[in-house]
Amino acid sequence: MRWVRFLIWLVLGLGVLWGGYWFVGARALERATQAAFEDQRAAGLVADNSAISVAGFADRFDLTISDPHLADPVSGWGWQAPFVQILAMTWKPWHVILALPPTQAIQSPDGQNVTLTSSRLMASVMMQPTPALPLKRAVVEGEGLTLSSSQGWRIGVDKGVLAAELSPTQANTLRLGADVGVLTLPQAYANLKDLGPVLTALHLDASVTLSQPIDSSLSDPHLLGVSLTQFHITWGAVDLTATGEIKPDAKGLASGQIDLHLTGWQSLPAAAVALGLVPPANEVSLQRGLEFLAKASSDPKVISLTLKLTEGQMTLGFIPLGPAPLMP
Repeated sequence: MRWVRFLIWLVLGLGVLWGGYWFVGARALERATQAAFEDQRAAGLVADNSAISVAGFADRFDLTISDPHLADPVSGWGWQAPFVQILAMTWKPWHVILALPPTQAIQSPDGQNVTLTSSRLMASVMMQPTPALPLKRAVVEGEGLTLSSSQGWRIGVDKGVLAAELSPTQANTLRLGADVGVLTLPQAYANLKDLGPVLTALHLDASVTLSQPIDSSLSDPHLLGVSLTQFHITWGAVDLTATGEIKPDAKGLASGQIDLHLTGWQSLPAAAVALGLVPPANEVSLQRGLEFLAKASSDPKVISLTLKLTEGQMTLGFIPLGPAPLMP
């Protein structure tokens, strides 16, 4: 029966080693989190919390930061919440899950206090298990989201998903995706004819190519290209789609084109006036301008325009928009 005793001692030994690994990892995680807050305070930012703890023995690292408060006194941005949890399996620490509370507070530079409420809001980040921990995939999912401002406006989203995933075939290229269900706009949009206060579809499929991976070095990669496979938004009678590609030219300025297709454009002049974007006296001129653009398209029901960025300048159709932006 010696082999039985040997197995028992082996299991006990492995258990002790695993438990020791968990306690060492948990303490290291607590110290690293506390150091991160101290580094932000040393940089002149507000970075406070009431407690930092790690639970989940022995198969998880469940980090809880109680009452986090982050703010930049210079810009005026700030954020605080009752708690934040960062969760990871002990055997797969390169895959973390961020769990956010049902209520969060955001302060903006213009003095607004915005409350973000949600029935579910989580993020998942997976890195590649190499020393530099380059990003492999990131996903943010939310349900029952509402932004309520101290200035009286309110925006709601029934559900939404944002995702970024490293391309397996193109170096340093991330595929980006977004799907938002029903988006409810502020009350000011409620009486817009043919539009209303609800966006029923918002979809994005794009990719970005970077000069280097996003990894633990926290260095800022340069943007080498943006490919817009599909952007689609539906707002009442209005439907907008866009596709195209933009890259930096020799001077680092954005160069390329985005093709836009707009249906239901007939509703936009009255909406622009109702929202105070255009003086009432200019409504007829705006309507005629859109009619002219529609007649120039192959289908008069659809306005087709190209946003061109070339030789350092931007144009939308025949309308000059000014200098092209510098790609970061």
